[in-house]
Amino acid sequence: MNEAAGDAATRRWVRVGRIGKAFGLRGEAVIHYFGDGPERFAPGARVHIVTPDGRVAAVVARARQLPKKYVAAFEGRESIDAVQRWVGCPVEVPAETLPRLEEGRYYHFQLLGLEVFSHDGAWLGRVAEILETGSNDVYVVRGEAREVLIPAIADAIATIDIERGRIDLKALAGLLEP
Repeated sequence: MNEAAGDAATRRWVRVGRIGKAFGLRGEAVIHYFGDGPERFAPGARVHIVTPDGRVAAVVARARQLPKKYVAAFEGRESIDAVQRWVGCPVEVPAETLPRLEEGRYYHFQLLGLEVFSHDGAWLGRVAEILETGSNDVYVVRGEAREVLIPAIADAIATIDIERGRIDLKALAGLLEP
């Protein structure tokens, strides 16, 4: 059941997992998931599998959570052969289905591509990548001349404006030194 191209083409999709190996003989698969709450793969949840042949809408029939992964079966996919072709495929959901975050918190997809400006208004580049370091994220900003690493901390970030597509930095000693 491939989804019609019209709606799918205009939506913003967010990757929430990846299909691992097939599990057992009854159409179950291991799903490695990225963040998100446990309700993402609850029975009845709707997800999209991005296959080489296109986006396939799928409904979770049953699932059980393991550390950092799920074992799930999908409606209409009751055999190992039915899920085997999905192995390695990304699992995505429409961005509008993600839970709202508290003020000042952002999903990575919201930050990627934002323009970054120094405290004096100089354009530095765009957020090209986000590194998760454990203590705080680090924004990899790539511009025409160089790459800059910006820690995602209050001492470095003045404002993040998703609507305007920009991040403004504070003056922080050593932050922009070559």
